[in-house]
Amino acid sequence: MKTTLHRFKVQNFRSIEESDWVEVSDNSCLVGTNEAGKTNLLLALWKLNPANDEPIVPLNDFPRNLYSNYKSGKHEEDVFISADFILSDALSGEIASKLSCDKEQVKTVLVRRMYKGTYYVSFPYSQMYEFPTERVSDLINNFKTKVEKEDIFIKEKDELKDAITGACETSISSLKSEFLSKADIVNIVDIFNTLTPKYGKKVNLPEYINTNLIDKLNFFLNAFDGKQIVTTQEVRNRIIKEIPKFVYYSDYGNLDSEIFLPRVIEDFKRDDLSESARAKVRTLKVLFSFVNLSPEEIFELGDDRKVIIQTQNVYNQIVSTEEQEPTEDEVKEWADKKRERGILLRSAASQLTLNFKKWWLQGDYIFEFEADGNHFRINVSDNLRPEAIELEGRSRGLQWFFSFFLVFLVETKQGHSNTILLLDEPGLSLHPIAQYDLAKFFRKLSEDNQLIYTSHSPFLVDMDNLANVKAVYVDSENGRTKVSSNLRYNETDAEKSIYPVHAALGLTVSDTLLLGCNPVLVEGPSDQIYLSLIKRYLISKGKLLYSKEFVFIPTGGVKGMGPVSKLVSSREDDLPFVLLDSDKAGKEYHKQLITGKYKAQQTKVLQVSDFLGEGEFEIEDLTPTSGLVSIIDRTYRCDNYFEDSYDNSKPIIDQIQDWAKTNSITLPEGWKVDLARTVQNRFDKVFETIDSQLETKWGELFGKLTT
Repeated sequence: MKTTLHRFKVQNFRSIEESDWVEVSDNSCLVGTNEAGKTNLLLALWKLNPANDEPIVPLNDFPRNLYSNYKSGKHEEDVFISADFILSDALSGEIASKLSCDKEQVKTVLVRRMYKGTYYVSFPYSQMYEFPTERVSDLINNFKTKVEKEDIFIKEKDELKDAITGACETSISSLKSEFLSKADIVNIVDIFNTLTPKYGKKVNLPEYINTNLIDKLNFFLNAFDGKQIVTTQEVRNRIIKEIPKFVYYSDYGNLDSEIFLPRVIEDFKRDDLSESARAKVRTLKVLFSFVNLSPEEIFELGDDRKVIIQTQNVYNQIVSTEEQEPTEDEVKEWADKKRERGILLRSAASQLTLNFKKWWLQGDYIFEFEADGNHFRINVSDNLRPEAIELEGRSRGLQWFFSFFLVFLVETKQGHSNTILLLDEPGLSLHPIAQYDLAKFFRKLSEDNQLIYTSHSPFLVDMDNLANVKAVYVDSENGRTKVSSNLRYNETDAEKSIYPVHAALGLTVSDTLLLGCNPVLVEGPSDQIYLSLIKRYLISKGKLLYSKEFVFIPTGGVKGMGPVSKLVSSREDDLPFVLLDSDKAGKEYHKQLITGKYKAQQTKVLQVSDFLGEGEFEIEDLTPTSGLVSIIDRTYRCDNYFEDSYDNSKPIIDQIQDWAKTNSITLPEGWKVDLARTVQNRFDKVFETIDSQLETKWGELFGKLTT
């Protein structure tokens, strides 16, 4: 596993006073209206560790209303971006060794950056709440085996030797559960402390025990106490070197078809360009890097070779000029040089054409690079229009994708084996079908590179990835940019922001009708996630052989099922399947449906209790609940584990809420969706071992849905 971004937070950057922590996945989408702050979230994250050395420009980046106090208030030391990264196993193991701590204590690192460019690196999540019991039992057993071979032990009286081996055996027998608590370690230390009076005046033996056992047990105590981990400059430098680079792209970087080389050569040397001009220059640098030529070389390529002889007077003033024909050798040298560069341009264009075909699904394009005097041109043709046309004469969508393609291809290959892509409003100028294809492409792209993109287009909201869509909006009470994974967290402020999601739902419904899929209405996004995972499992095991695709459509609760069912009904009035929770609301709505709209198709109205028996069960009870229990205990830490009170014969959601209330734990809005998303991210682990009875119930459920 490589190092990945887990979440980030922006403070005092442009229009953002302070954002929420934004959790991200392999493929995350930020939806929201204009001016909600989506772009500024990405820009701040980009400047944490940009692949192209993009500068921090306080005049542009620091909040404008506070800039007058920037220097006098020493705001150059303000942190504007914070991010948690989950380190790769190899890197966390290396750092744990250097800092003498447990690997899990340095699994997550917090990296922050100040306006002056300096980084803070820390490990604030070092507190551990459990360790596998086998780690301590192995430690004690190894100690016992080792000490029994030492002379300082062998030469002792049997009474003391028996006491030491007895302490080892008592300590191991005291470990009853699979995971250790702090109390278990304290108890073991106390057991060995009872040996102190037996040592008498002996020094070597107690020192040996302290060094080889007690100090190592204190290692666990420090982890339980969350003792601060002090980093070193070497470790901090290592972290900054190893965290992913960020590649940001927006429309500002789109290439023109005709590039005026003298202006490019001049701009490459300037450091006072505006942000939009800098974006264009960046794409141009990428282009020339790709063709493996500098603009100066291309300028020479397009220029006719002439020898100019100037005559000057005694005052060094030019009084005449005369063109002189080059010699035969000079002509040959120049012709060879020109031929070589021409081959380079054609070769680069051929490479680009081949690579582009793997990405762009809307046509089969051929690219040509041409140098002519002061100009460098990019021409495009395809099988429908074989004549070469300047890039600018093609669609804006093609211009955008071509420019983004170049930036990604070059910047991710320049020594950055691990990059995160940040795309601001990608593909706005693309046709809706092309946007659909772009969303599919993002899904594929995220297999190798984490991707975060902003959008307000419903065609770019991936309904199969709804758990990783965030709503970005401006809080009407304080004007702050808010980000929430609960798409209905604040209907007053967020309604406009989540409109693309509603529109995407409508498009998904249309796809269902057009493509002959099997729609199933469910109450919420968490239900959608769990059922998709169950479907995925059954297909992987060969337990679900069905030609149609299932589309699980969240309706925002039972109240939303009425209007949505009308939308997805076919012309023959063939109603979609409905799967309801068996709580009070679900049971009441079940009665309404089978006595009303579904009176003639009652078998299409299903409840969770149909498969689990009587009880107020919800979709979560159809999942591997042991995985949910583990995630709850890891997410909401407290002294009383949910695992200890959970009864698998009762509905799990009610139990979680009761446990949280008893332990004064506040479950955040949207916690059920967060839980489902975590299960989705841990699919391989949670669905690794499935009980045969549960698998049978899943088969019964999907058997009903395929009837």
